[in-house]
Order: sequence, then C-alpha cells, then structure tokens
Amino acid sequence: MGVVAVALLIAPRFVGGEAEAEPAAGRGGGDTLAVTVAPVSEEMLEDRVTTTGTLLPWEAVELRAEVAGRVTGLNFDEGAVVRQGQTLVSLDTQVLEAQIEGARTRRDLASVQARRRRELFEIGGLSRQALDEAESEARVLDAELSQLAAEVRRRRIVAPFSGQIGLREVSPGAYLSPGDRVATLRITNRLRLEFTVPERYLGQIRQGQSVRFSVPGQEDGFVATVYAIEANVEAATRAFTVRAEARNPGGALQPGAFAAVDLVLDEIPQALLIPAAAVITGADSTTVYVVRQGTAVPRAITTGVRTADRLQVTSGLEADDVVLTSGLNQVRPGQPIRTGGAFDPTRVRPEGPSQPSRDYQTAD
Repeated sequence: MGVVAVALLIAPRFVGGEAEAEPAAGRGGGDTLAVTVAPVSEEMLEDRVTTTGTLLPWEAVELRAEVAGRVTGLNFDEGAVVRQGQTLVSLDTQVLEAQIEGARTRRDLASVQARRRRELFEIGGLSRQALDEAESEARVLDAELSQLAAEVRRRRIVAPFSGQIGLREVSPGAYLSPGDRVATLRITNRLRLEFTVPERYLGQIRQGQSVRFSVPGQEDGFVATVYAIEANVEAATRAFTVRAEARNPGGALQPGAFAAVDLVLDEIPQALLIPAAAVITGADSTTVYVVRQGTAVPRAITTGVRTADRLQVTSGLEADDVVLTSGLNQVRPGQPIRTGGAFDPTRVRPEGPSQPSRDYQTAD
C-alpha cells in the first residue's frame, strides 16, 4: 500500500512537468502548427488577356442579280480565284441588243439631219428653232443608247474585287429575280481576327500590337496585328471589339473559324510571384505569413497582376522569402510551425523556368 501511494504522488508531478514544457517550447505562439509553404518566385511576368474570337474574310460580298433575266453564262468555277472586273454571270440580253440596234439607226439618221440643218442655217435657209430641234433629237437618241447600254451591263454580274468565289447557287438557263444570290466572293489571303476585350483594358490596347491566336485542328500558332479598335463599349457585355489582320497566304486558316486569342499587354521583368492560396485579403489590407526562424510572421503586402493561380507582389516581400500556403485560418502571429513533405524550405526556387500569364476568360 505504501508503494502505491508514493507512485500516485509522483505521477501528477511528472505529468505536470511535461505539460509545463510544451508552452515553453513555443514561447508566445502556442502549439506547433503543420503547414505547407512556397518560396517567393522571381520571374518574367507577361500581363496578358486571353479571350475568344472569330476569323472573318478580309472582304466578303454576296453576288446577287440586280435585274430579272435568264442565265446564259456562268464564267467561273466553284472555289476558284477570280480577278476584279471579271464577268461571272451573264443574263439574256437579246431584246436589249435589238433595241440598241434600232436606237443606233435612229440616232445615225438624226445626226445626219442635224448636220444638214446646220448647213442650211449657216446660209440663212433655216430658222434657229428648226436647227435646235434637230440637234436635240440626236442628243435624245444618244442618251437612249447610253441607257440601253447600262441595262446590258446590269445583266452581267462582275467581280468587284479579286478573291476566292464560293459555291454557286444557280445553273445555266435558270431564271433569276432581282436579289437572287448567285455565290459569295471573299478575300481569304488575309483575314480579320475579331474579338472582344473587357472595358478595363480599353487604354492598354493599341494599333500595331501583336496578337497570338490558335484555331482548332492546327498545331501551330498564328500571329495577327491589331489595326482597328472600336471606341464604343457594349452596355450589355461591358466589352469592346478589336480587329486584327492575319496574313493567310497558304490558305491554312478558314473564314468563320473559332480562334483562341492571347493578347500580351505588358512584360514585367523580375516580378515577385506567390501562390494565390498564400494571400489573406482583409477589408483594408492584404497579408501573408512568412517563415522566420521556425515561426509564422504576418507581413502586409501590395499586389499587382493576378494570374490563374499566382499573384504579383509589388511591395512587402523579398525574393528569398518563404510564405505559408495552408493553415492560414489557424495560424497566429509568432506561432511555431513545421512544414509538410510537399515542399523543402531549404529550396527557395522552383525547378525549371515558367512563364506566368494573366488568364482572363471573356465571351465571344
């Protein structure tokens, strides 16, 4: 019984001594907290916008009949390249040609009569009024011939510019009504890349700026040059339209194709980047916890460009700092920490170079 009593008296003192040693090991911070950490990375940062766009032909026009008539000639092959001024479709002009022949005969006769009357007028054998009537008749017939010639031209559909013609929608002998479509003519050796950008970037995009883009089914990327910026912001989308010129000499790009657009706004050398998970955002401050001699120390920072998973730090951190990326809801200033196996705190640089970029996604 005496031995048991001594043991009971010693046990509380042993346990109590162990409990008192725990806070001593973490002075001012409490229990040790297991966290993950990441180094501050110093890299070249591209401030960019990613969005979607559409490839459009540089010029496009639907070839339509201006007047009614029967098709007598189709002078193009589907998908072929045609030249400016080339006659593509001819309509029947037999009636007009007969009218032109009759008007030309009357005009020739009126011209002869007007010349004879002028000779008589010059020798005093004819009044001025009779001469004016003859010359007026000749001019009227000249105007009638010009009108008939214009009607003949209206029955020819010509290419307004050089380009690639699409599929035809008529056949020889078909009767066309005014407005009937024959085919579509496009300029495809260069294209328009049209895309929208959020209004907050209105002042950061300029003419001559390069745009990288890719299209489905093509492994290689392409480059276009901004040539026009819409000054108006759409109220529904809060975005504005940008157009860029893309050269397409080999025909690898097709009008109407979807394009993933990557527009670099700025390049920031030696930017300090941290994981977005390390940031604590308050009402009037932005804070991270850095590792200092095995404890967590809060540090107020200012931020710049945000990428898909990282954040640029413009002040408050140095390139050799290490920040906490987990346990931010439990950590207290000065609390002892120990890192997990995901990151070795002795290595303050990640393996291999990387190129972070802003990743904003907008609707087409």
